[in-house]
Amino acid sequence: MKKYKVIALSALITAGVTSCELTEKPTSYYEKDTYFQTLDQAKMSVIGIYDCLAIDKHYGQFEMAMPASDDTYYIQGTGTDNTRRDIAHYMVRPTNTWIASAWEYKYLGIDRANFAIDGIEQMDGFEENTSLKELVAQARFLRAFLALDLIKYWGDAPFKTTYTAGYEESFTGRVNREEIYEYIIADLNFAKENLQKGNASLSPEVPSQSAAHALLMRVYLQRAGYSLQQDGNLTRPDDAKRKEYFNAVITEWTAFRNKGYHDFYEGSFKQLFMGYSAGTLNSKESLWEIAFNPTGAGYKDNSGTWATYNGPAVEAPGKNAGADAMVLMYNDA
Repeated sequence: MKKYKVIALSALITAGVTSCELTEKPTSYYEKDTYFQTLDQAKMSVIGIYDCLAIDKHYGQFEMAMPASDDTYYIQGTGTDNTRRDIAHYMVRPTNTWIASAWEYKYLGIDRANFAIDGIEQMDGFEENTSLKELVAQARFLRAFLALDLIKYWGDAPFKTTYTAGYEESFTGRVNREEIYEYIIADLNFAKENLQKGNASLSPEVPSQSAAHALLMRVYLQRAGYSLQQDGNLTRPDDAKRKEYFNAVITEWTAFRNKGYHDFYEGSFKQLFMGYSAGTLNSKESLWEIAFNPTGAGYKDNSGTWATYNGPAVEAPGKNAGADAMVLMYNDA
């Protein structure tokens, strides 16, 4: 009898455990394979790409050290720090943490762009939906922007236009920069046809068709110039190719000019910097800019600190950042 009681008790425990198994899916996250169902979800996937730019470890701060290695500006201090000073002083080591972060977030942004592009293009009605196409155009613009960074900093570098779904797809070999250029140009050609046209109601924090034309001009100019190869030699395209690229710049400039709207700032420098201090967006002169939204302790999350290197410092919201401070500065001058 005791034996049967033990068996019955074991069965009861097993049944109890089985009945407690969770059968409902959590609602706090999305399934990757079934994510792209609505326009809002498509927008969220593209916002994820922007998020890779607007952080201090990328374009918020760390990116500032990269042009400090030439004659644009200089970072003071003679000591080694394995970050910005070493970059500015041509003392970069494989362990440089700022270089590692730049590498990480550029590839994270490209991978998120690949995910967004593939997912949105497979949504029902994509070919007829201008809103979905505009989102893909944004993603392709951002992918081109980040891919151009790869060429600027590393020349031939790993690159692909498919999403990394698993560990085995994470590590690929270098791709010739000329091949990467072709991907960049294709992305920007799509973007310049499917992004919104520049207008007063479009924030400069969202790329426009004119921004795609402008970035494409920069791509052609860079491609026509000298490039440091893996063997240590500086090379540039032959004269015929360079002429082709320069003519492409003229073509893009003509299209940019014909679309109108964008122009130089019409006000004074005083008005320009007062507006900058007050956080006023200027979509007419600014073709595209990365949006920052400082939050968290000390307003450091999602923040940009460019002015601490090469311009007038503008503090975060809530920390004396109003236009009155700029007005006072001009009145005292």
